[in-house]
Amino acid sequence: MAHRIIAIDRQSGSGGAFIGARVAEELGIVCYNEQLIDMALELGGLEHALHADQFRRGDERRPNLAFYRLYDEGNENVTPALPAEDTVFELQKKLITDISHQEDAVIVGRGSGWILKDDEDVRLLNVYIVGSFESRVTRAMQNSKMTLAQAKRYVRKVDKQRGDFYYYITKQNWDDYTNYHLVLNSEKLGIEKCVDLLREFYNEAL
Repeated sequence: MAHRIIAIDRQSGSGGAFIGARVAEELGIVCYNEQLIDMALELGGLEHALHADQFRRGDERRPNLAFYRLYDEGNENVTPALPAEDTVFELQKKLITDISHQEDAVIVGRGSGWILKDDEDVRLLNVYIVGSFESRVTRAMQNSKMTLAQAKRYVRKVDKQRGDFYYYITKQNWDDYTNYHLVLNSEKLGIEKCVDLLREFYNEAL
């Protein structure tokens, strides 16, 4: 039987990762997010102490053409001579595909909705979590010690990184709502309503 996957893309500060974790907790399934970095290291046979920082810097980013590290290490799951960012993505892509064929899950970011969109063995809900710039800056400040100016720069920076990454792997615009099954405005709906809606879609529509 095909497994049910909620794939969440999210604007910076929209609460998308928190929503994904809450939905998974309530459904009794796993939410895959930052642990995909460590899982990719393990899949590639790469030593954590030597490569973890590079993988975190390359997570959900397109290669920097001015400077990037080519990978010629690891096992058969690592394609030789790829930039670190591509290596991270290719390993996570394999993990996302494997996860979706083995269990129901919530997967945050990493192009998961695009990776799984044509997989007939997956019952996919591809979600985009958004909010106004002001509300997302406020959330960023609440979750950190950033000043208003720092939070504005941070939100813009992360949005650009995620948008560039999405376009790099898909050649489509990250903020094109037609790429998703469902778009939720966490500012207007509230976190709890977003969680409720995703839980209902999982139980009734997938």
